[in-house]
Amino acid sequence: MKHTALLAVLVLSMAPAIARVPSASTFDERKPFLLAILNRDGYAMPFAAFDGRRWKPSWPDTRQVEMPISIDDVDKDWWGIGKRPERMTLWFDGAKVKDVAVTGLAMVKALCSARLGLKTDYKSPEIAPPRTKAPYPKDGLLVAGDTTVERIDILESGSAEWNRTLILITDKFNKAENVAARSFTDWKHPFDERRRRAQPITIEAVYRAPNARAGWMTYYVEAVRQYPARPDDRGCGVATIGWGWVHVGPDNAVKVELGTRVTYCDRKGVSVMLPFGFIRANDRHYWVVQFSGFEGESYRVIDTDREGARLMAGFSAGSCPE
Repeated sequence: MKHTALLAVLVLSMAPAIARVPSASTFDERKPFLLAILNRDGYAMPFAAFDGRRWKPSWPDTRQVEMPISIDDVDKDWWGIGKRPERMTLWFDGAKVKDVAVTGLAMVKALCSARLGLKTDYKSPEIAPPRTKAPYPKDGLLVAGDTTVERIDILESGSAEWNRTLILITDKFNKAENVAARSFTDWKHPFDERRRRAQPITIEAVYRAPNARAGWMTYYVEAVRQYPARPDDRGCGVATIGWGWVHVGPDNAVKVELGTRVTYCDRKGVSVMLPFGFIRANDRHYWVVQFSGFEGESYRVIDTDREGARLMAGFSAGSCPE
């Protein structure tokens, strides 16, 4: 059996700072704004706009789109805010970094794809690698409009919250893995349920931000249960990858949304999250994130409500094959 992804089982749907900015609760949440991902080489990719009431994936995410003659010829609906922005604000790790000028259009390569994006005057303090590097390094989130991008915390490995997250997801992880193991028609998991449960689950990343509901905190977790390689595995054993949301509220209330994928140690078909920050709008908290893997890269806006995380806007930045 080749070392490719076997099956995805989704239990529930659903990846240089300056001074800190105060809470966005005092800002006017009805003003429209546009979001774009800033690549280290200075090219930017618009991907979602908020019109004051709802999210819109206005920018085209296909290379088949006809490239306008100049940036002034871009359809105003693509911007999602009624006009083209001349400058955008760069946010990184919950802080304003600088204003960046939008200078033109460009075809931006990601994986095996090319998308219509933007040229900027941004010069990174870090050396920009060749475009063949995947995922390509990002230097933050660009915003056109008056909104605040707050920090999503990265938990320290081995911290109390990190360890508690492992405890909270273990039962869901085991159940989801069992569903995956029974779902194949021409392949049997090499380890029975008893041996699977005996294999440890390892947390690889935990991200945290306050939930819109008072007293609640939301976490995004990535975890793996790696099995020892068998002779036929050519040194790359079976693995179960887990990912999802954990919401913790008052009086030890907990809501867990977890998905799993059975694959091999090469993790084909698996994406990991890169968080850019969260935005308060319409009394909601929206995470702005990137999901990337061997086969694709996408940008998403996710409503992290404890009743169920919901995708509000998504953009496919590239894939292999296209």
